[in-house]
Amino acid sequence: MKPSTQRISWKGACALVVMAVFGACGAALAADNAAQTFTPKAVSEFEASVRPQGVPTDYVVTPNGFFSPSCVQRVEEGETLQADGSIQAANGLVRKAALCTQPHYRFDGSRVEPNGSFSMPPIQARQPTINGWVEDANYSSSVNIGKLVATWKVPSTPTNRSGQTDYFFPGLEQLPTVQSILQPVLGYGAFSGTVWTLSSWNCCVSGTTYYSGPINVSVGDTILGTTQCQAANSCSTWKVISKDVTKDTSTTLTTSPYGNLRWVFGGVMEVYGVSSCSQLPASSPLTYSSIAVYNTAFTKISSTPWGADYPVGSTSPQCRYNVSTTSSSVTLRY
Repeated sequence: MKPSTQRISWKGACALVVMAVFGACGAALAADNAAQTFTPKAVSEFEASVRPQGVPTDYVVTPNGFFSPSCVQRVEEGETLQADGSIQAANGLVRKAALCTQPHYRFDGSRVEPNGSFSMPPIQARQPTINGWVEDANYSSSVNIGKLVATWKVPSTPTNRSGQTDYFFPGLEQLPTVQSILQPVLGYGAFSGTVWTLSSWNCCVSGTTYYSGPINVSVGDTILGTTQCQAANSCSTWKVISKDVTKDTSTTLTTSPYGNLRWVFGGVMEVYGVSSCSQLPASSPLTYSSIAVYNTAFTKISSTPWGADYPVGSTSPQCRYNVSTTSSSVTLRY
């Protein structure tokens, strides 16, 4: 080859250098994003005026109340949470989650020991502050459920960003004795930082709550939550899939349900550290649409007699809470 054909102009050389540098940076950023970790929000991150009295400040907030960090376990993609609390990798290797020795505090303020016993009167929240479920639509099924699907959109960011946490999700629980809850969860301020995230949860085996690796989502994105057993009529293993349809990203928790699931929640709003209505998303109402409930044979259940529930009761702040439903939708107003 002639020397002249091997020569690169200074502009071309610079362009190649820039491309190489930015390519390396891009690869590094991609690797960094892939390795990004999310830490559940600590009580210490709430404003002092709304921290629940009696809960240690190093505890973290979850969709199931306040937990010691040692009792919150992340389950990675490809891993399966077993009935005994151990976590099995795709290659068959099993790791045992650290034993939970600390109590947790439910959203109603009760202290719960790792063995499930209630050992103390409810803690007192500073008023006016909401910590817990606000409103939801649910019903009790006469047959075991095998699949629940719901779609909703990421609402607007709250105008008042004061360290609060806002959760939205459908979910399934056992009846008559609740042992756990399977839930694909959209959360604002759920992990460190004031962003919207998606994660799938199962609580609370031996006092531990488990979650899948969170993903970031954006206001206006369409969310699809799917909670289903692995195969029709074989419901010892479930997948809780939280998907951002707009971005085509998802996070999945593969888990044991710990019992037959019959308590169906079409849509829930749960918040922590909320002392004013402006700390809720401004884009009320939020509608869960295309809700479909199936039995364990994956046959769609035609009758879903949703009932409105307002667990927040008369607690302030009151934000015009109202639940309305159709057979396939739940609309939450606030």
